[in-house]
Amino acid sequence: MLEYRKPPIRWMIIAGIVALCLHGMAWFVTRFLAGDGAAAWGETQRQMALAVAWMVCALVLWMINPPVSRLHATLSVLLCALFVILLGSAAALVKIVYVEGAQLNSQLLSSFALLGGILMLSQLALAVPSAIALQMVALVRRQVTLG
Repeated sequence: MLEYRKPPIRWMIIAGIVALCLHGMAWFVTRFLAGDGAAAWGETQRQMALAVAWMVCALVLWMINPPVSRLHATLSVLLCALFVILLGSAAALVKIVYVEGAQLNSQLLSSFALLGGILMLSQLALAVPSAIALQMVALVRRQVTLG
């Protein structure tokens, strides 16, 4: 069983900052190496703002129910990230249909599903190092006392 390092609030903040910096660095390097250097900074800021949501979600979930292992902790962070990614994809589809006035048909949905699925997998892949860093900094194995 894992628990927060003592004092917990301080370590939650430190873990969040470390994981958020790592997440931002991963996004910036990825966008820069993809040849999109001009938009790399803006996309990094947007992804870091979204990452705050799933990191806080994971930290709160750990306060409610501490994970039993580091694997469970990492997977819970990735599930929180997946939830935020799915909300973002739904918001993007609503924007395409209602704001931009695109016709909602099977061609739009299949194109969106293919592109959205690839983007979702890439976002989850970039969230893995941050998820590992978040749980490594914030959590420690509970000391068992005998007697």
